[in-house]
Amino acid sequence: MAEIIESIKLRTEDAIYCDCTVGGGGHLSAMLKATKTAKFIGIDWDPEAIAYAREIVMPDKERCVLFEDNFVNLGLILDRLDVCGVDGLLFDLGVSYHQLTTPARGFSFEREGSLLMRMSSQVPSLLEKIRRAAKEEIIKVLYEYGDVRHGRRVGVAIFENRKSLSTTLDLRRLIEEITPKRFLKKNLHKIFQALRIWTNDELANIRTGISGALSRLNNGGRILVISYHSGEDRIVKNIFRDAQHKGELKIINKKVLRPLADEVKENPRARSAKLRVGEKCAVC
Repeated sequence: MAEIIESIKLRTEDAIYCDCTVGGGGHLSAMLKATKTAKFIGIDWDPEAIAYAREIVMPDKERCVLFEDNFVNLGLILDRLDVCGVDGLLFDLGVSYHQLTTPARGFSFEREGSLLMRMSSQVPSLLEKIRRAAKEEIIKVLYEYGDVRHGRRVGVAIFENRKSLSTTLDLRRLIEEITPKRFLKKNLHKIFQALRIWTNDELANIRTGISGALSRLNNGGRILVISYHSGEDRIVKNIFRDAQHKGELKIINKKVLRPLADEVKENPRARSAKLRVGEKCAVC
């Protein structure tokens, strides 16, 4: 958390910052506490996340406004607020602890719930997508978004059993039947991750959202992106590099920043986190 606060370079004057993925509200709350005058915008697609964050930021509600929306719509949100640009942007990609531990959301293979796996009710559920998809599409999703071992075999099994699947444990049992035990845990993580990315069109949202966000970042402002998946990080790296080549962005950390051992011990899910930081060039 301290690394985030330090990297985003919070100012005390009339600066405006945007947490584009509020989630559990931890980063937003920490930034609010770190400065007493800056203003903040919080965005999250998940209505439960926004409702939770609203309680957390209540003491600072006069300088923090929240939106239940997809971060790809950042430009529209800023226009609505009559804000030309922001002085800092934070994207923490991936799934929140609340989403993973709420069985009804269908994100976890360790808890039984309907095969929803969607960030917002505005998108079709995983079950709907599976039942509409062609066999080759499911196989492609497993390979491209999860690098799943024996992805074709798993994809064929999901396709052929799509009408009998209804819960996360139905899907888990199907995977267990066709996956060698020594590969099972890793394959379950990869399969559920790939299907979640597909359900929410996450990689396309990252491309659109981060590129659009850069255009609304003020000169000297910083953008921080935390990713947990190689596909996400590759997109962020390429966007940052392209912007740097155009003279629009200075990459602050040449190599990705990873969490310290103490952070991983406190939060094992942070093990795969990669942080990239860029600063909008003052000459733009």
